[in-house]
Amino acid sequence: MAAKCGRCNGIGVFYDPQVQQGRYGQVRLCACVQQHCQCRGEPPYQFWGADSRREWCPCRRYRQRLTQTGVLFRQAEVPERYRWRFLDDFHRVAPDGAAIAHADRVLVEAAGLVGEARCPVRGVLLHGPPGTGKTLLGCIMLNELLLRWCRAGRFLNLSRRYFERLRDTYSQDSAHYGQTWPIIEELTQLPFLLLDDFGTQRGTEWEMEMLYNLVDARYAEQRLTLVTTNQPLDAIRELYGGRIYSRLVEMCRLVEMQGIDYRQHLTP
Repeated sequence: MAAKCGRCNGIGVFYDPQVQQGRYGQVRLCACVQQHCQCRGEPPYQFWGADSRREWCPCRRYRQRLTQTGVLFRQAEVPERYRWRFLDDFHRVAPDGAAIAHADRVLVEAAGLVGEARCPVRGVLLHGPPGTGKTLLGCIMLNELLLRWCRAGRFLNLSRRYFERLRDTYSQDSAHYGQTWPIIEELTQLPFLLLDDFGTQRGTEWEMEMLYNLVDARYAEQRLTLVTTNQPLDAIRELYGGRIYSRLVEMCRLVEMQGIDYRQHLTP
């Protein structure tokens, strides 16, 4: 039914950027599914067949996917600035018209990742100076993966969220006391995880151990991991005796994002 559809690429749902209310568009059921619907979109998505028996409507699994996709996007914790951003939102030029030298190359990498015929297990490590679009592109890839594969994913800013949450588990006054390993296990089992701001941590032995535990666990479970970092690769190599880097280079393709600082080219 939806296999040859150019709009949804066979998954039955697509993101419609047209804003009808609020600030964003929404994920919708594709017309290729609707044209075969016989239940008029009414739960439990059944219709009376030719032999006067109740049958499941062809749209049922796509409507269920539509609902689940919405849940996954709400749970992904992608920052509002990058929520509902997809490949078409990565611009090839800055607002003042200056060319972004790496744009075409990295878009090919991103499109290759999200367009794989099977759900990918190897991610991408985006590295380069600030302002080159690493977090935006990482979120774009995460959003595309959520939409295409309808599996859970999460945005995790290492400089703000991860270590603060783990430290809280050591406080006896916290509701999360003693939950260090359940937190790491939850992040380990996510099919997709974006680690933003990698390598900017203070470098304490405890932080490096917690970072290594997360990377190593996802490495062992072959979970797709996306990484963004402003740090030179030489600095990443030195973390935790090189053990973190050795796993990342096997888990991820290294994609350098050099060029202009996009933020400095914003028009006044």
